[in-house]
Amino acid sequence: MFKPQMIEDEKDFHCVNKHEDKNKLVVLDENIERKQRIWCSSCMQILQTDARVVGIKIIIKKIEDVIETNVRTLEAITSNTIQKIKLCITSVQEIKRHFMKLFDSIIRTAEDWTQNLQSQRQKFNQYSFYDELDNLINKENKNLDSHIKLITTINKSWITKLSKTLIQFNQNKDKLNLQKFYEQIMNIGQSNLSQQYSIKLQLINQSVKQWEKCQAIVFNRTGSIMVSTEKNDIKVWSFLNGTINILNTLQGHTDQVLCIVYSNKQDSLISCSQDKTIRCWQLDLNEWNCSQPYQQHTDSVICIVLNSNEDLLFSGSFDKSIKVWKVDFNQNKLKFLYSLNNHNNDVVNLSLNQSENLLVSCAKGYNQIIIWERKEEDKFEFKYFVTQPFQEYGHKVKFIKENQFILVTNANQIDKIFIFERTKEDFQVNQSKTIHLLTNNKIYDEYHFPIIYNKERNLIVLRYKMIIYILREFNDGKYNIVDQLSCATFSIYGTITNNGQYLVYWDNKNQGYSIYELQNK
Repeated sequence: MFKPQMIEDEKDFHCVNKHEDKNKLVVLDENIERKQRIWCSSCMQILQTDARVVGIKIIIKKIEDVIETNVRTLEAITSNTIQKIKLCITSVQEIKRHFMKLFDSIIRTAEDWTQNLQSQRQKFNQYSFYDELDNLINKENKNLDSHIKLITTINKSWITKLSKTLIQFNQNKDKLNLQKFYEQIMNIGQSNLSQQYSIKLQLINQSVKQWEKCQAIVFNRTGSIMVSTEKNDIKVWSFLNGTINILNTLQGHTDQVLCIVYSNKQDSLISCSQDKTIRCWQLDLNEWNCSQPYQQHTDSVICIVLNSNEDLLFSGSFDKSIKVWKVDFNQNKLKFLYSLNNHNNDVVNLSLNQSENLLVSCAKGYNQIIIWERKEEDKFEFKYFVTQPFQEYGHKVKFIKENQFILVTNANQIDKIFIFERTKEDFQVNQSKTIHLLTNNKIYDEYHFPIIYNKERNLIVLRYKMIIYILREFNDGKYNIVDQLSCATFSIYGTITNNGQYLVYWDNKNQGYSIYELQNK
């Protein structure tokens, strides 16, 4: 490890009065100008201070102890970052090898194709007198026709060969994991640097009141529009620097709106309701157009999840089913595809993993966590029930990584968050990563206010009972609570902006919206 190196030379330090006394002292007083804080024994006889005075050698030792600690921390960060960069280089080299193999094959095929045609050109001027005499008499040009036919045959043959190369490459395209490379680049240094800062929730605004319950809040991609609910209505707000102003009230549902998802690609959203329906909404020239109500569920629609391509929607309901829908935001409509029916109780939460080949759902009742897998023709099918090592049912579930999800129960006796990780066979609880929360045996948790994961800031925001928790993952793979906010009520519904800067929630104690900034400290 590098030893601390002071930029200044200690020999150049002189006391404030330029005495020749070598016994240098430092006055620890922030009110004294920084270069006037070095005194000596002679200075002490003519100057007065109530501040603490320490020998300069001791001060230098204390400073260098701090620098050594900083160096160790920074070396750990840079070493970890260098390792990640090396992994990126390996990924790029692998991608390069596959692409070069493809390109070399295409070039060789094209060169052979060219050579084949060039050799054929040597025969264009050759002809048979008797054949051409027949062509002349019959007013035909079989010479040209035969050559064109041969060229066509040659071209088809080489096109087929080239197509096989491209098809084979396309079938193996998963080896060229550009998404993995992108994630590696985006994650370089992120988790290490974010750990150097804690999060402090700073109250910004509590001035906007709403007496009726709000059960869902979402933001558009840029965080300039906030959408919330008020019983049967949907309210659209402008959002700027923690201040909200009402823009529109959308009406159409005939019972309480329970969940909303907002498109990341355009100004469109989807809502579901206690009236058993789902509706699409599209902003057009400052007017929100509502689709027809879509009803395939026979009871309240509790939760909806949109895939990243925004062409599939999953809806969970008290009718114990999950419905899968085709989404067309441009046409502002849905098309029902099929139903997933293995739950035997109310479905209350859904989450897709990063590659979106797995869907996890939880329903009321014990052992009601199901993994669904994407199969042929991209259709999801039942895979298995996840075994729970505890006798409480899950209320909220969220994939954090490709093969890891977190589960929050509704139990009044279990104040924990469970981390499920995929083994060779199935998902199981990793007991070493269980997160212990503040004990509150008096109330149950409930399923609204979904778990929010912000990868860029390494943040997990979740509400459990009366408290909103902010969590982060650390180098050991465990999640720790970095801040928490007690709301003194269990009726809390909210989310964070997509950039992880603001937390907004409605609660029945304040009977309005609270806006906090998530500040690094």
